Order: sequence, then C-alpha cells, then structure tokens
Amino acid sequence: MNILIIEDETIQNENLAKLIEKSYPSINVFRAYSCRDTRKILNITEVDLFFVDVKLQDGSGIDLVKEVRQMSGYELKGVIFITNQVFQIVDAFKNTHCYDFLVKPYDVKDIKRAIDIFNKNDFHDSFTERAYSIVPIDKNLTFKVYHDDIIFVEYNSRQCIIHTTKNDIICKKLSLGKFYNQIASKTIVQSHKSYIVNTRYIDKIEKEYTKLWTIKFIETEKIAQASVNYIDNVFKALEVNI
Repeated sequence: MNILIIEDETIQNENLAKLIEKSYPSINVFRAYSCRDTRKILNITEVDLFFVDVKLQDGSGIDLVKEVRQMSGYELKGVIFITNQVFQIVDAFKNTHCYDFLVKPYDVKDIKRAIDIFNKNDFHDSFTERAYSIVPIDKNLTFKVYHDDIIFVEYNSRQCIIHTTKNDIICKKLSLGKFYNQIASKTIVQSHKSYIVNTRYIDKIEKEYTKLWTIKFIETEKIAQASVNYIDNVFKALEVNI
C-alpha cells in the first residue's frame, strides 16, 4: 500500500510520515509539500491513499484533489483531508468524494483508524457500509456525520449539538427527534428529552436523584443526562453491547 502525505508544513509532514511508518512498517509513505510535488510523485508511482492539507502554499488542497480525481484510476482512491477549520470540509465532501477528515491537532488513533479502513483489499465496501446522516450547519451548509462517530447529542437553545469522536457539530435547524429518526443503531438511544447517547462510549452512569442520572463517556469529559422515562432504553442498549 502506498500513502502520499500532502502537507506544506515540514514538521507536521515529517511527524505524520514517521507515525505511519512506525505503526505500519509494510506501508510505503511518500511526502509532498506542494501541488507541484504531488504531480511529480503521481507521474512515477501509484498512490492508494492520500492525506491532504486543505490549504497549501501553491494552491488549494481541495482543488488539487479535484484534479487528481480526473486522472485515470484515481476516481475512487482514498482521500483524507487535514484542516484546522471544520467549515472547510463541507466543500471537500461535496466536490471531491473524500472519505474522511482530520482536524488539527489530530490524534494518533484517528490516523490509525483511517488507515485501517483502507488497509484492506475490500476497503471500498468497508467504508460504504458506515451509516451516516447529512445535517444542516447553516443556511447553505451541510455536514456528513457518521453514526459510529457520535458520542452523544444534546438539544439546547433550539439547536442540536452533535458530540463526535472528532469534534462538536452545531446544527441550528435540526430537532433532536428528527435527527434521532435518521439513526438506525441498536447502540444509539434517547436517554432524555434533550439527549441521545451512543452506549458504545459510555463509561459510567451515576444517579443524581430519584428521576435523573448523569452519563459519563470514555472519549470526552462532557456529560449527558438520562431521565426516568428513558433510562431503560440506555440499560437495554448496554446489554446489547456486552
């Protein structure tokens, strides 16, 4: 498997390459620092997976991937964008058929999870099986949320806040009920009139008083709540996980 890192910040490029080479000795890692470098590398070798910084010194990473998509054999190759601003990813998902993204500063486990998806002969099938929802961020913006990345969702001040393993997504025009109806997962359940939780990420459930519980998670310090009308949903889903 050949991976190409396209990142104009030298230290970040080298650190990501070292991380991949250490974790996956059999993978070949190539480094590009610009759009020009990328074109040269693609002329001499075939790449299976790209890590692309959205903003490069000599152009846009998104425009570069659009160019790569026009090349024979690269129509469906794996592309993972690297960014420090989530809103930039909306255009990437819409126009380049990227598979995932990493928000700086990213975590080692995020890198490994992304590579593991593609480091299989049937990675296309594995990826397409992941369920997701397209949610509204703003008037003209939408965002792709993978259900297995959701830790919990809260509804507050007339907006849904979706807490995922990567970031928090604020949806101003989405009700909790409407979003919950889009999810078909035995591990994601409603725990409160204002909360949906993914029981895969639950660390502890602590009783506050007779009709209210606090839910703590393994991937975040933020907490959710469970009420007496919904707590059975949570316990039943936890039994499925065991």
